[in-house]
Amino acid sequence: MSDFKAIERNKDIGSNHSLLMKGLVPGIIYGKGTEPKKIALEDKILKKLMGTGSFYSTIIDLDVDGKKEKILPKQLQYHPVSDRLIHFDFLRVQENTKVNVEIPVEFLNQDKCPGLKKGGVLNTVRRLVELTCNANNIPSKLEFDLIESEIGDAVKISNIQLPEGVAPTISDRDFVIATLVPPTVEVETKTEETTEEGAAEGGEEKSEEKKEESSDNKEENKESK
Repeated sequence: MSDFKAIERNKDIGSNHSLLMKGLVPGIIYGKGTEPKKIALEDKILKKLMGTGSFYSTIIDLDVDGKKEKILPKQLQYHPVSDRLIHFDFLRVQENTKVNVEIPVEFLNQDKCPGLKKGGVLNTVRRLVELTCNANNIPSKLEFDLIESEIGDAVKISNIQLPEGVAPTISDRDFVIATLVPPTVEVETKTEETTEEGAAEGGEEKSEEKKEESSDNKEENKESK
């Protein structure tokens, strides 16, 4: 990714509020055993970076007043009322820096999947999987081919081929990413129909009971007279 220009913040540049009023967002670069650096980025540049779809897993080259910095976005902060972006945290990295990143999972051949053709539903348990890897080896996505998947199958992390040097941060179990479950719409519809019929029958029974009670009361009144 090409260099994006940022400026280093100092006492002369003004407060965070004044930066925001000028269309700049304050932030900080930290990590790699060096002092944190306070910087500011244009709001429009930050939004452009955020619109890439892989913001938190992309190494970005920054030009901070002529000095090059490789960073990985870590956190964004928003105003609690206006929801405006007010601060960001960037992690300073090198090519061999170990990083944890969340990577999206893509399921291939859904239109040819036997289980889905039979009416099954793909239940996605994890849309993102957190991985640990070198900063220069971050995968853009993980893929799983559904071409042979049937209803009842589960897609686990062990079923996905990871690039060399890439591993899940969860290492103590073979966790589930998605399952192929049977259709449930028909069952739910039948349940609703049964409930409605039961309610209708219950209403009729109550109506008959009221009629019987009314008749009994009339007979009692006649006898008392």
